[in-house]
Amino acid sequence: MRLLLIEVLALAAAMLAVPAYAGQADKPSVIPTADLATVAARGAEIYAFDQAAWHSTDAMVARKLPEESMRAIRGWVVEPAGDLLTVTYYGLSGTTPFAIYVAEYRDGKVVDDRVPDAGGGRSLSAQAVRMAAAHDVAVAQPFGACVERPFNTVTLPPRPGSNIIPVYLLTPMMKRDAYPMGGHHEVDIGPDGKLLATRDFSKSCLVMERPEKDAIMFVTHLLDPQPTEMHVYLSLWSGNPVFVGTAKDVLWSVNGTRIEKVDMKKDGAKKK
Repeated sequence: MRLLLIEVLALAAAMLAVPAYAGQADKPSVIPTADLATVAARGAEIYAFDQAAWHSTDAMVARKLPEESMRAIRGWVVEPAGDLLTVTYYGLSGTTPFAIYVAEYRDGKVVDDRVPDAGGGRSLSAQAVRMAAAHDVAVAQPFGACVERPFNTVTLPPRPGSNIIPVYLLTPMMKRDAYPMGGHHEVDIGPDGKLLATRDFSKSCLVMERPEKDAIMFVTHLLDPQPTEMHVYLSLWSGNPVFVGTAKDVLWSVNGTRIEKVDMKKDGAKKK
């Protein structure tokens, strides 16, 4: 279950010692708002990676790894490979990451997993090494937390063209069917491994209970002129449409990856 993922995060966070804004002296720039197609795709990617981490954590706990192996985990990275997502939980030997547990995830479940042998086969791919380093820089940034638990993390592969690695820090669920709508952040790591830019997706710690049948989830969002990938992720996660008010009389419907502006008229709301 998701709370097991939080416990693994707690072990990892307790061992991290990367200084704030590592690799850059000045405060990073702010990540701009993306177009709606990118927002929809990014939200779906975040959700898929988060689900892979959640289910692979359950599988790893079922494996009953030795306590020293669990304590050695610094984080995990998820890499797409065809229709699979490969989740690698890693530790550090000096500054070099090594695989502690690897799971293959597809269609909502772990289809294969393994514990790499200490004698070999514990190396990460070059991409995974970059992602692990980006994760460690991101989780060390001084964001205020909404709960007394470490962030859940989603580290995406380098973006085509820019080679930037986005890392998402997500407020964890603390109560079943109570979805954190606030307290989520993005940290972008440049091709040189240094902190490039950050973004806050909210200024509050709003949590919303799963609505009853035919009820809706509604949030206001004044930081952007449109919904963000967090609204897509939260709609997919909760299984409910999320209605987002971005300005006076401006309302959006986010139903999974489908984002539509709602035409607010006196004779009823009609989607454009």
